[in-house]
Amino acid sequence: MKREKKMIEEIKLDNGLKVEFYDYSRKVAGDRWLIGLLVKIPMKVDRTDFSAFDNADELYEKFIEQNGTEIAFQLHKERNFIDEREKAEVFGALLSNLKKHALGYMGHQAFSENFKRKKIQEFQERLSWWQ
Repeated sequence: MKREKKMIEEIKLDNGLKVEFYDYSRKVAGDRWLIGLLVKIPMKVDRTDFSAFDNADELYEKFIEQNGTEIAFQLHKERNFIDEREKAEVFGALLSNLKKHALGYMGHQAFSENFKRKKIQEFQERLSWWQ
């Protein structure tokens, strides 16, 4: 099911990345809600991100062909069956907790490089399965 989401905030981190916060909460039954928070960090991928891999140029071309030049770290936080009267408080707590505990991790200087390397490795593994 496609989630309708609304951007509620954007934060620029010290490492140059931009964190986007989205609310995709929705009513599920009567006065009960699914409270949904999406954190998204878009990142550009370029040829230099592939330099540590064998067949870097070929891997880069295949990656871009299948994924484009932008990837995104995404994190979903959800609470289900929340009373309508409590939805703002629950969403606020999710957002506050995430900012308190995750922004330092996401703002680390090596976050982007490590995330890209992981995604490239996963892609390389999938390619090896297809051959």
